[in-house]
Amino acid sequence: MKTSITCSLALAALLPLMHLNAQAEETYSLKDSVSFFIKSGKSDLEARRYSTAWSSFEKAAKLDPKNIEAQTGIMNACLKMNRMAPAIRAMETVIQLTPSDYATQWKLAQLYFNYGQYDKVLEMVPDLRTKVTDAKGWAFMLGKAYQSKEQFGKAITYLQQAMKDEPANSEAPYLIGRMYVQMENYKAAISFYKNSLERDSTSQPNRVYELALVLATANQFEESISYFKMALDKGFKARDDFYMNMANTLADAHKTDEAIKMMEEMLSRRPGDIGLLNGLADVCYHSGRYKEAISYWDQLLAGDDKNARALYQIGLAYIKMGKDKDGQQLCDRAIAMDPALAVLKHAKQMPM
Repeated sequence: MKTSITCSLALAALLPLMHLNAQAEETYSLKDSVSFFIKSGKSDLEARRYSTAWSSFEKAAKLDPKNIEAQTGIMNACLKMNRMAPAIRAMETVIQLTPSDYATQWKLAQLYFNYGQYDKVLEMVPDLRTKVTDAKGWAFMLGKAYQSKEQFGKAITYLQQAMKDEPANSEAPYLIGRMYVQMENYKAAISFYKNSLERDSTSQPNRVYELALVLATANQFEESISYFKMALDKGFKARDDFYMNMANTLADAHKTDEAIKMMEEMLSRRPGDIGLLNGLADVCYHSGRYKEAISYWDQLLAGDDKNARALYQIGLAYIKMGKDKDGQQLCDRAIAMDPALAVLKHAKQMPM
């Protein structure tokens, strides 16, 4: 009986030690597993097995969510695979664990910028640019972020700084030009468009076309035509709207024959196009070629005898040709068809 009691006491004494040993073994096993998965992830990352590396780092992070190496590994593997959402989550975790890791914060700010999360860019970049010695492109990032918020004053200030900091950046002056166009300050936009093309003169036919339109809107027709032609030379894939804009600019530059030829070529591809017929009639009318203008309006009337505006324009053309009585009768008939035209009766012209 005495021996049994002694054994029970000994066993009871051993239980806490066994529990401690089990805890130690579990802790060691956990630490060892995290280390194993991180080591495997690094090996796969070096071997460019990015998906496998990501999986290993994820296993380590599940065992120890606060392990910086695991989170950094996820970040690097996902960046290599262009898997931005998990990369960003891992970066955010790293920053929470190491708030003074400004290099990772800067990398995260760049990702936010690349994916259009401009609110976060505006939140992070002003402070980071003073803490990260290699924070290149910060002015451009802030400029584009403020542009997205339509805060054009701040955007232009930062983008002008970007123009100084990054001589090869052709987008900074281009964005400034676009903002001036939005503000309908076309003359101010021109120099920035030109600056953008000087920085990248080979691969931007779309911007060349935009500049042609801006110049035309600013009534600089001759120069506009040269940029229309340049856009074609640089490989711009022109559609009929391109040629219509170019034809109108040729007409504004008093190159009437070229404008009409271009429009007629378009009309041969698109017979009966109302916009083209109106455009041709308008160009002929304003260049004093009234009979030709009438022939195009007649085509419009042939397709729609209720087209009061075409009839009214024919009346104006007759008046310009000195046939006042016939012209006035046509104008009066048009007004009877569409009383809204009465406001033009004294002006004797249609609105542009």
